[in-house]
Amino acid sequence: MADQDEQEKVLKDYLSNNHVLILDSVSSGRTNIASCLAKFGGSRSRMSLIGSIADAREEIKRVKPKVIFADFMIGKESSLDLIQFQKAQFEKEGIKDTMFVLVTSNASQSAVAQAAEEDVDTFIIKPFSLDTLKKALARTVTAKLHPNDYMRTINEGKELLFAGDYKGAADLFKRAVDMSDTPTLAYFYYGQAEFMSRALEAAESKYNNGLSLNNIHYKCLIGLFDLLHGEKRFDDAYDVMKRLASYFPANPNRLSTALRLSVQTNNFHDVESYYKIFVEIDDRTDELIKYMCSALAVTGRHFLREKSVPKALQAFESAAISSAGRAKYLLYVIEAMAEHGLTKEADPFIKRLKHASNSGPEIATAQFITLEESMSPLEVVNRGRSLVKDGIEHPAVYEKLINNSLKAGFKDSALELAKKAMNKWPERSKYFLRGFTSEELKSIGII
Repeated sequence: MADQDEQEKVLKDYLSNNHVLILDSVSSGRTNIASCLAKFGGSRSRMSLIGSIADAREEIKRVKPKVIFADFMIGKESSLDLIQFQKAQFEKEGIKDTMFVLVTSNASQSAVAQAAEEDVDTFIIKPFSLDTLKKALARTVTAKLHPNDYMRTINEGKELLFAGDYKGAADLFKRAVDMSDTPTLAYFYYGQAEFMSRALEAAESKYNNGLSLNNIHYKCLIGLFDLLHGEKRFDDAYDVMKRLASYFPANPNRLSTALRLSVQTNNFHDVESYYKIFVEIDDRTDELIKYMCSALAVTGRHFLREKSVPKALQAFESAAISSAGRAKYLLYVIEAMAEHGLTKEADPFIKRLKHASNSGPEIATAQFITLEESMSPLEVVNRGRSLVKDGIEHPAVYEKLINNSLKAGFKDSALELAKKAMNKWPERSKYFLRGFTSEELKSIGII
């Protein structure tokens, strides 16, 4: 390892030759780091001082900064997501030797930064002194430009791994494990080599070896999750995803996956905690909104099956808020309520639906499926036929129309409707066929 003077010279050369992006929502925080870097050899004319993640993304695309200093939290967003954005941009142009420095405020943030090994090059805990910052950066830049034997072996293994030589890569990673007291990163890549050669049991063991050294190591958790999910071990995969969600700041993709798996593994009681995370995310994708609304609606159904109506209504209310006025998601909630006879309770949701734009078909559908039970089956059938004639196509409309056709004694008509509905929505066949005997279904060739 180079001595301190040599490290400081490496730092000065590195800063003077590269553009630096400093991300902090507080202007004094940005200028403080800029002043420090200028004293270490950085050029003020090659520093971008940015106050938001959105602006940071644009600046990364514009000036390609090789050095990024980012505060852990920028408003309600985590700057950790910026790392992958920077990588994606730089991989297109073959830019290497980048450095990402995370500025943390507490032990929890620092633990997460340490767990993001290889993505986060180093972290600085606020408040920091000029000398502390200088030593940490000098040590980090030197290690990046002149890696030790452990990192050189890992880098050599990565080259073989990406070239498809999984056995050669595994041999190097195995050697790297013995070169460090905390070889978590080596274990991750060792697991990757085993995973790519389809030695899944061995890969799982390597990921867990890494996690035994750092139980929230980001790469090991992601590797283990991908393996378990690919093997359809959804309960185990969900446990890993919960760990990721607990320690690492949420992003739309991760939260969408957590929501999907929470429903798939019947962990409905976790959905409320994910909703609290959801409302804190500013950049909500359409996919995330879809998963959030769907998970809450399914959770509401679950609570109804448990006879917990207040909890169900709270889930439906959260789903309606999550929908942000999107008609199709509001209708999904109303449909869930109608299925369980909560027609009066659905009225406020129908009023919300009326305020949604371009929601004519959804309003007509919602009003039909929540018709009062006091109406005769014949009246319901007539109204349902009129909707279908007007082009209102929705499985819930057909379900109610089929059910009331049977009540009104129009069995042949109900059978034809069921057959038509099955062709349109085969995944919901069991709901269309309730009320028919086997012989009746055979008569029209359904079974």
